[in-house]
Amino acid sequence: MKKLFITAVVCALFTPAFAGIDQGIEQGMTHLSVLGGFAVPVNEYGSGNSKLDYGDIGVTYGAQVIHHLTKNFGLGVEANGTNYDKTDVTVSGNKVKSSADKYGFFVAGKVNFAPDAKTRFYIPFGAGFVQFKGKIGDVEEKNSKPALFAGVGVESDMNDIFIWGFEARYNHWFMDDSKFADTNYLADVSVLLKLGIKL
Repeated sequence: MKKLFITAVVCALFTPAFAGIDQGIEQGMTHLSVLGGFAVPVNEYGSGNSKLDYGDIGVTYGAQVIHHLTKNFGLGVEANGTNYDKTDVTVSGNKVKSSADKYGFFVAGKVNFAPDAKTRFYIPFGAGFVQFKGKIGDVEEKNSKPALFAGVGVESDMNDIFIWGFEARYNHWFMDDSKFADTNYLADVSVLLKLGIKL
């Protein structure tokens, strides 16, 4: 009964926000969004049998501005960052902590499906640069290299101004293998909640 009451209250509170929505995307519309979620590393430092974790699941966040050149296609910029949790690695028989952070700036794009609908599926993508900083024990290295991301997303209009949605992304960035143990690239998968406004 308690769950039913809570559900009813939530529905009553949010029903006015969904009434009379000016839904969809118009050509020339701009979306300003903030994103937050988590990222899961999918590969490691090194090659062959000598591989080391650079970090565990970490928090990821960002801000994005997308201007819709057409209803189906938008282009803009995004700045984002990820801070991975520390993990234990064994180096020369000694157990030490490994951690990493990355910060990126991208030209970002978005392909919209059913742009006139209140709820829309889309493909986010981007190309830019990432500064990656890794630390194993007391040894720290960093490099700045090209990076890419692509994914899938769904967003919905809350009212005439606000939007919200979710994205899942594959993030890929290149590495200086002379600094990072024969590692040419690293990657993670991120899941993000998006909150935005229409400008």
